[in-house]
Amino acid sequence: MSDLQKNYDDEIDLLNLIETVWNGKWKIALFMIVGIFIAFGYNIIKVNSFIATTEIRPITTFEEDKYLLFNQSLKKIDKGSRYGPKKETSTIFEITDESLLNQYVEEIEEGNLLEVGIEKLKLIKYSFDDQKAYTEKVKKFASEILILKPQNIDGKEKGDKILYHTIKGEYSDIKKWKELLVFIDVEINKKVKDIITNRFETIMSVQKQNRDFEIEDLNTQIANIKQDYEETMKNKVAFLVEQASIARKLDIKKNIIQPQTVINTTDLAMTNLKIEGNPFYLRGYEAIEEEIRLIDTRKNKTAFMPDLFKLEELKRDLEQDKTLQRANDLFANTPIKQDAFKATSVNISATDYDGSNKSILYYILAIILSGMIGIFYVLIANSFANRKKTIVTS
Repeated sequence: MSDLQKNYDDEIDLLNLIETVWNGKWKIALFMIVGIFIAFGYNIIKVNSFIATTEIRPITTFEEDKYLLFNQSLKKIDKGSRYGPKKETSTIFEITDESLLNQYVEEIEEGNLLEVGIEKLKLIKYSFDDQKAYTEKVKKFASEILILKPQNIDGKEKGDKILYHTIKGEYSDIKKWKELLVFIDVEINKKVKDIITNRFETIMSVQKQNRDFEIEDLNTQIANIKQDYEETMKNKVAFLVEQASIARKLDIKKNIIQPQTVINTTDLAMTNLKIEGNPFYLRGYEAIEEEIRLIDTRKNKTAFMPDLFKLEELKRDLEQDKTLQRANDLFANTPIKQDAFKATSVNISATDYDGSNKSILYYILAIILSGMIGIFYVLIANSFANRKKTIVTS
């Protein structure tokens, strides 16, 4: 056979092949329809998942400035002696973007709200048959939702630096995942708000209690000083009455002690009732009785209590201190006392979903593969039919 004849026969065979495929187009189409149904069933059974990443950013500088006045109102406490000069100060309460962020992240990591949200929004199908197994699935799913902290190294997946905290989890339904993020954000903001409010109220209660205790201690010291004065004067008058009686008995009207002798009446009890070796009644009953009269008729007794003024000054300062009241007023004006309070800035709509739904790809592959199978079937069937005809004719 010549080469030309061979090429002609090959061309005839190719045309026959195309004609065979065309004639079996409905059978091929039937295979493709079956393939589509198989892909449809697979997509129902096989759920495509994605990795969702949501950034948790601190509040803006503008929002943080709203806490500035409050932070200055009650952020230092005296660490020195109770009534002495200040020696050391330290911060006891301050609301910053960092403290709010840390509290927010801590509540997510704690996990309870995640589990509540997963159950409430039915992210996992509930099983009435095995409650324990369902609870374990919820806990496992919640534990797989990660809170990634900022890193100074390149991330493994995209090569970008992680600049903010992120919530990262895997799921299959974008709508339900968004609902979970919204639930978490709303509930954690409420919880952070309650925690900070309770912490502030506790600090206010402790500070008020400490102040009340200090005032109570000062009142006790003041009362003791006054009582000590009364007892001292009572003893002194009793001593002076006795000395005056002796002076009258001896008819010592005037002071007969030598002028150069210094008389110290302040420390009478310490001198064993003597003044520079001389009995006190030698001063004369006129002076002694006059001193008794002055003590009995004394109206301004506080002038003779040298430590009293300092204690009353400290008590007055504590009673007039408006620090706690001002802190309460300023706290009431912070965003924490507002309904729209936000501990962080979370843009849920900007969540990154890595891994799109592959159902369309499955349909395309099903059409291609089923079409190829259909063509192969038509060609094989046609080949067997031609062979059968050849056998019959021969």
